[in-house]
Amino acid sequence: MRNLMITGALALTGVTASAPAQAAETILFNCFFPPRHYVCTKFLPELGDRISTATEGRVKLRTPPKSLAAPPDQMEAVTNGVMDGAVQFNGFLRAQVPGVQFSMLPFVGHADSSATSVALWETYQKHFADQDEYGEAVLLSLFALNGGDIFSVTDAPITTVQDLAERKIWSVPGVTAKVVADSGASVVSGPAVQMLEVVSKGVVDGYLGMPQSEVTQYKLTGYTKSATIFDEKIFQATFSFFVSRDKWEAISEEDRAAIQAALGGDFPRWMGARQDEIFAKANQEMQDEGVTFLPGDDAFLADLKSLGQAAIDQWKSEVSALGIDGDAVLADYQRAHTDAQKVGQ
Repeated sequence: MRNLMITGALALTGVTASAPAQAAETILFNCFFPPRHYVCTKFLPELGDRISTATEGRVKLRTPPKSLAAPPDQMEAVTNGVMDGAVQFNGFLRAQVPGVQFSMLPFVGHADSSATSVALWETYQKHFADQDEYGEAVLLSLFALNGGDIFSVTDAPITTVQDLAERKIWSVPGVTAKVVADSGASVVSGPAVQMLEVVSKGVVDGYLGMPQSEVTQYKLTGYTKSATIFDEKIFQATFSFFVSRDKWEAISEEDRAAIQAALGGDFPRWMGARQDEIFAKANQEMQDEGVTFLPGDDAFLADLKSLGQAAIDQWKSEVSALGIDGDAVLADYQRAHTDAQKVGQ
């Protein structure tokens, strides 16, 4: 009997030892930015570390060495199973995710990234989390670049709407491009990753809506002569981080809750703080390279705001159809930004 018990115990030990450990759930998370861009090299590794730590290694993030889809196609590629997750410029999600577009309306944005990213997350959660806007994808986090400015690549700065109207201007797609077009300017619009080619070849006389961090990131400093700066930003690019619903549901309920707790408002704040550091270095680099910084005057701002009001009114109408008060969203966004700034001081 004793020998049988020993033999059985040894057999059970052998089975246990030979049984493979449960494999980690791996999220293939795409980065459409150039491979050396800090979103790919800093933000996504941090996202992966937070997810792995929160789930004790049961869920891991893997980023492919180069983008698996064009910048506008991140959501479609995720929902079609090309990759499990992605970061997406929200301007390319205008049709699918109208709610989050409040963050990119004219003169709603701010110079900073940290407080804005926190305010964006909190405001979206308060007003739109129950709208299921992302459909077959699940939102993990939101992030805002620093607000963008108005840049001239000629010796003459852009200080009036008339100056703008006489130029050929690159602009981010969507609402901002329409504001520029309504000024009378000729507009070239497209993904930011194409900017160096457009600017360096002299296709445009200026560009608009980019934060200074992206000016240096995309190597535009040497072509830039001046920047016109407003405290209220004509555009602020924001981004969504999401995974496919299928991949999300393959993760245990316990681990999903742990991931959400590890991200929440803290990950946007962390990204924003890193972004603000990058912005400060970019600003210094541009000054060192001789770029002239000019404060925009009140008359120019008033004219631009007038051109942008139609976009704000249209967005309010769109979310009103969802039963959401657009004025309340915008008021909460500004309030949350002020509160987040106080916390960061």
